[in-house]
Amino acid sequence: MIKNIFLLFFSIFLLSGCGDGLSTSTTDDSASITKALLTGTWTAKCSDNITASTSALTELVFYDSGDNLTATTTYYSDLSCVSQSFIFRKKLNGLDLKDKTTTSQNQIIYELTASITDISFEPKTSDVSSSLNAVDNITGDSYCGLSGWILGTEKSVAGLTCGSITNNAVSDTHSDIIQMNSEKTFIRLGNITNAASTGYPKTLYTQEYYK
Repeated sequence: MIKNIFLLFFSIFLLSGCGDGLSTSTTDDSASITKALLTGTWTAKCSDNITASTSALTELVFYDSGDNLTATTTYYSDLSCVSQSFIFRKKLNGLDLKDKTTTSQNQIIYELTASITDISFEPKTSDVSSSLNAVDNITGDSYCGLSGWILGTEKSVAGLTCGSITNNAVSDTHSDIIQMNSEKTFIRLGNITNAASTGYPKTLYTQEYYK
């Protein structure tokens, strides 16, 4: 049961995000992004899922003038981001900002690439760790094919198939797009499930990350 909830969380928060319903205006009201401007912690507002009575909160940390990035999404068993269930974390390095361009919806953005250094999963309750260790009746494996899940201890799942989702492997290239508003108060990232042939997302999520 809990493993099914994991998949529901991922499909809602990691894959579909908060939608692409942004203005298609071509007015250049976005900031010129630099690695120095990105350095620091950017946090999104709590996102709730009424249907599953759950929520999630994502934090982006840019280190060393933007060369390294850690994206951490914490999932909760309530609608207000209070009771932690598990944490999904992606670490990147060698972040490279490209030239300013536009999305297919004429939104002004920068393309970026980085190398994946790790993807990890950490259970935050004993119920979650027990579910991760349970053997699936169909596959005969515990979650992601790993055993020994422990409350509060993260395990690398890079390159592994977890349920119906196969994670990128270490050293794979992560391609994304980023936008910063003209007041430099928030950033947006791309919908990585809606990618062009170049590998970059075609559209931006509406979700905003604030320093």
